[in-house]
Amino acid sequence: MFRSRSAATKARESFALRFALAISSCMAGSSRLCIPEIRDALLNTRPQRMAQSIDALRQQWTAAGQGHCLQYADELSADARMQLLDQLSSIDPAKASAMYKRAKNPPPDKAGPPAPLDTNQIERLATAPRAKREGWRKAGLDACRRGEVAILLLAGGQGTRLGFDRPKGMFDVRLPSRKSLFRLQGERLLALERLSKAPPGSIPWYVMTSAATDAETRNYFRKERCFGLKPTQVFFFEQGVAPAFLDDGSIALETKSRVAVAPNGNGGVYDALRDSGALQDMQARNIKHVYQYCVDNALVKVGDPEFIGFCSSEGADCASKVVPKGHAHEKVGVLAQCDGRVRVVEYSEISQQNAESVDARGRLLFGSSHICVNYFSVAFLETCITLIDKLPLHVAHKKIPNVHDSAPSAPNGIKLELFIFDTFPFAAKFRVLEGTRGDDFAPVKNATGKDSPESARELLLKRDRRWLAAAGASISAGPVEVASALSYDGEGLEAFAGATVAPGLISAAPAAFSPACLVAVVAVLGALVLTS
Repeated sequence: MFRSRSAATKARESFALRFALAISSCMAGSSRLCIPEIRDALLNTRPQRMAQSIDALRQQWTAAGQGHCLQYADELSADARMQLLDQLSSIDPAKASAMYKRAKNPPPDKAGPPAPLDTNQIERLATAPRAKREGWRKAGLDACRRGEVAILLLAGGQGTRLGFDRPKGMFDVRLPSRKSLFRLQGERLLALERLSKAPPGSIPWYVMTSAATDAETRNYFRKERCFGLKPTQVFFFEQGVAPAFLDDGSIALETKSRVAVAPNGNGGVYDALRDSGALQDMQARNIKHVYQYCVDNALVKVGDPEFIGFCSSEGADCASKVVPKGHAHEKVGVLAQCDGRVRVVEYSEISQQNAESVDARGRLLFGSSHICVNYFSVAFLETCITLIDKLPLHVAHKKIPNVHDSAPSAPNGIKLELFIFDTFPFAAKFRVLEGTRGDDFAPVKNATGKDSPESARELLLKRDRRWLAAAGASISAGPVEVASALSYDGEGLEAFAGATVAPGLISAAPAAFSPACLVAVVAVLGALVLTS
């Protein structure tokens, strides 16, 4: 019973149609006849129609054991009552009740115990032959140039844990450029277009927001002119929601005119792609390969051509790019296999002995951390949409404010989520590509310490120093950031050989500034930025 908030969009479209028809009626005939039509289109509050709606909904919701959601309907104002009816009309109460029962009494997991990935299921960039890697990269760039690649961004979260009450993609990790996560990623997509020689605007960016972030995200992209991308290549759509339940199985009433709902997890992306028309848009564009990532990864290689080429060359339906675990008992999900099918296994499902087991090279057998960088063929995405009712429901015990207890002191109910990786076992051919943390993963999740803006910034700046050093540059002390306009993945920096690079944002080759090759593109030193 997960649903996309596109129901609200459909309601708005229905309103627009009713209003247009009313205006047409007014223009075609007597104004005396059109006034009630316009009023009805605008307010939709005719008593007879509302009474019929309430009676039908009350019967449907009572039959499903959720009749309490209408217990205050007769007390509400006309506007509040209509809001309640609109929301309840978008929820199937029988399916919602069945969802609660399935979550509380899940079917037994018939999968066998987790086992390490087979060697034919995983490739490691650290040991792959150079020629093989170059072949993957070329195949990925060729796919980009042919218009076969799409980018799927999960950006529904807010920066609450960072002390930032806005969409997390707008967060600034305090690089010398002071660019937000959204801008860093948008400019990398622009750089990928240039690198692959793809026509401008031909690599679409599908951005999944949530009710909490949608409007502000859209406005931010508009204000920032889509970071140089064409507006037509950015497709926004909202994550779905699911009812929240109290411990007795009743859907929680947040207020007398609204039931409590919550985002349905990143696994809600499948329904949302269908309901929003995003999947149909991919099909219309003849997209074959979808690169998916999360907004809070400051190092993500947006549209990573090497990964795309690897998946394409392997004929994978689905794949995941992973990084090695930091240590045996790091609390992260890892890729493993159960009965020959690849799946994500939580750290709590792995015994201490298995967690510490290593192969002949000393690598952890269960060491492939899932960082939510995934590949989907469009054909497999179509299959995923048919699997929703087969995916496990993940239960989170929460404090749920409601009309009977506005500030519960302890968890009093549950919220249900779907996880994007629960479709992995259904892939006929799943592959894993292992990268490195320093090149692929800099999460921004906590305000301080591990996985914080500070740790992400450090990883990104270290990467850029490696790029410049590999090109033969001498690098002064202090933070140095390489703009995506200069390099997507460390390529194209040959002009810096022998140059001395000063701290700041490097956005042009040294010859454009000084015969002495002293590069200082930004006036504000990185050290000052970090202490401001």
